[in-house]
Amino acid sequence: MLVDTHAHIHFAEYEGELDGIIANAKRNHVSKIITVGTDDGDSRQALDFCLNNQAQAIDIYATAGLHPHEADAATDKLLTIKELAIDVDYDKALVAIGECGLDYFKNYADKKSQYRALEFQIELAIGLGLPLVFHVRDAWEDFFSILKNYPSARGVIHSFTGGPKQVEQAQEAGLYFGLNGIMTFTKQSDQLEAAKAIPKNKLLLETDCPFLSPEPMRGKRNEPSNIKYIAEFMAKLRSETISELSQYTSTNAKTLFGLK
Repeated sequence: MLVDTHAHIHFAEYEGELDGIIANAKRNHVSKIITVGTDDGDSRQALDFCLNNQAQAIDIYATAGLHPHEADAATDKLLTIKELAIDVDYDKALVAIGECGLDYFKNYADKKSQYRALEFQIELAIGLGLPLVFHVRDAWEDFFSILKNYPSARGVIHSFTGGPKQVEQAQEAGLYFGLNGIMTFTKQSDQLEAAKAIPKNKLLLETDCPFLSPEPMRGKRNEPSNIKYIAEFMAKLRSETISELSQYTSTNAKTLFGLK
């Protein structure tokens, strides 16, 4: 079985098509999906989505977080994220804080605001005993510098595209690595070397759907069933069997996120 540890199936792109998408995912051996919040309103939608879809054939969980793109003037948004995280009505749905982090590629928010939002969410997660879903793009040194101040923080670097150096740094911090469709089409040899170097007990699979469709589905809307292509690619890259990779990545997802 496979676990899609980072999806956005609560997005409007899937409205009216959920039954078919879930059925297709189940046919392709997906057993669990984590749908990820990116701001205050979106996180509430993700959590409500879980509560409204508990009868689905696949277990669906959610996160609540503020993406670095949304970090400017975010005090009210962060307080709402905290309110959602401590709301007992969402206890069974919420499995992590995030997507949070640093993004210097697009710089939609200034660095100071991104630092503040990231630190707030790390402290929230630690206080609640929850893992974090990190988004890090072109900001490795600052990210690891901040993380060193929080040795008890745990989580996953989602959509990991770092090199071997970043694998070492993340390992020192005890982090997991979320790999997705990017690996199936990247031309960066250091990213592929890094993917091969990730320890078995720290590797997770994700789609980041509706984005980042893997080969051979590029150009089409992504969905959880496509995680099979990522698993097939990663197994070949790492000289492992599909069965082996599926088993340990699913175990890792259950361990990090406390999935049943």
